[in-house]
Amino acid sequence: MNFNLKVTSLICASLTAVSVTANEPRFLEVEDRQSQSKIAVYKQPNQMPYNQPRVRDFEPKDPDFSERPRFMSKSVSFSFPVNSNTVMDFSEKQAHSQSREYRMEVTGEQLRNGVALKTTAPGALVRISGVNNYHAVEPQNLDLVVANQKFAKGTAFDTLVDSRMMQKTGVGFQRGTTGFKVANHVGQGNFNLKTTQSLNDNDRFMVSVFEKNSDLELHLTADKSIYHKGGLMKLNANAWAFGKKQSINTVKGHLIAPSGDKIAVKFNKNGELQLPLNMATNQVPGALWTLEAEAETLLNGVSVPRIAKIAFAYAEKTAALRSYNVHVIDSGSKLSAMIPLQANKEGRYEVRAVLYGTNSKGVLVPAMVTHSASDMAAGMGLINMNFDQNLLTQSGLSAPFELRNVQLRDQRQMAVLELR
Repeated sequence: MNFNLKVTSLICASLTAVSVTANEPRFLEVEDRQSQSKIAVYKQPNQMPYNQPRVRDFEPKDPDFSERPRFMSKSVSFSFPVNSNTVMDFSEKQAHSQSREYRMEVTGEQLRNGVALKTTAPGALVRISGVNNYHAVEPQNLDLVVANQKFAKGTAFDTLVDSRMMQKTGVGFQRGTTGFKVANHVGQGNFNLKTTQSLNDNDRFMVSVFEKNSDLELHLTADKSIYHKGGLMKLNANAWAFGKKQSINTVKGHLIAPSGDKIAVKFNKNGELQLPLNMATNQVPGALWTLEAEAETLLNGVSVPRIAKIAFAYAEKTAALRSYNVHVIDSGSKLSAMIPLQANKEGRYEVRAVLYGTNSKGVLVPAMVTHSASDMAAGMGLINMNFDQNLLTQSGLSAPFELRNVQLRDQRQMAVLELR
């Protein structure tokens, strides 16, 4: 394996690791993304605040929608075909992640004096990046002490990626990020890592350790991936190694808002958490929240750290579907459905659903997915869902028809409100 291939391997492994924090620049937050609706997406007005001073006490005014484009006030429908053999599953899923990584924040003074690293397998990948600075801790200036044996100036590493190489990859790491892979012959266990560079005492750095060859994983599971204000999140943190559940000494967590604000949460001794969700929802529309767990796990009598996190959607329940049985109306030249809903707030709402038709064998199969959106006042209302007649003709399907996998969305929040 040549050097360039090793560098690429290190970068890719680092990307897949759960190693970024809310304190790092936003482009490192691989899970912090916005999902945009396919129907009538528009840019929020400039007065909509992007960052918030605090999670709990920030209650911005509703944005001014009077300046939105004219098409936004229209009711629209859009359909696209699906293969009749496609399994359509839009049911609500759990949120789950598993991690073989941990990280720690250290100061420049600590890096000069030496910081302890714990590994359970050879070949650990380590990345160092500044928290409050862009100073690069170059791997060729790092010493590693293993069982009283000192490997000086990067000799313990079989792959080194200095700050210049990291920037040349174009992957998107912040300036000053460096990395290295501990050579397999160095082994595993307790290491002491120190730099010979001159670093400021108060400079802070994030040291992320990803053990790609370790069998110890922290699993974090939430009962859902979509939550609404006033709901309850149920989570479990479990450690697994060699096919067996391992004991967790301690586990702590943080709820991280899209703005980067953190709220500490408490797991019980069994690694379980029931979290009432009452945070302000007026955040960045469509942005995901994060729940992060840090655990200390006993493995062969040694306490080993692991960190995992899940992303989830969080919004206010501004509307609800009012009927479980929606009838498809066939007028001969036009196929449609009227979707009743109760809007708690004036807004623009969208319904997505799968239209099923009957094939030549008398079996209901999916014909198309249709998205329909409309402005609605507070109170009872209907969204008219018009199905594409050309797509229906091409499918060869006929009555009886049925509507399944109905999904209600709030386009202003860019949020899913209900699934049926």
